[in-house]
Amino acid sequence: MFVACLLFASCADKKTFKKADGTEFTAQPYGWMDNDKAIEGVDYELCTANIVLSVLFSETIAAPVLLTGLELWEPVSYTEPKNKDNE
Repeated sequence: MFVACLLFASCADKKTFKKADGTEFTAQPYGWMDNDKAIEGVDYELCTANIVLSVLFSETIAAPVLLTGLELWEPVSYTEPKNKDNE
C-alpha cells in the first residue's frame, strides 16, 4: 500500500506536444525498465524529485526500483526530427 501511494506522489508527468503537421501526441515518462517508451524528437530531463524520493525510501527496496525503473526521465520539450530525405 505504501509503495502504491508513493507512486502516485511521483513527480514525473506526461506531456502533450504538437508536431509540425498539427497532430498532437503525448509523451510518457520512462525509466531504465521501459526504455522503449522514449520517443524520437522528445527531449527528456532527469526527474530529480524521484531520485530524492528513491534515496529517502531506499530501505523499502521496492520504491527506488519502481520510481527509477518506470519514471526516471520526464519529457520536457519536442524538436521535430530532421527528415533524412531533405538533407
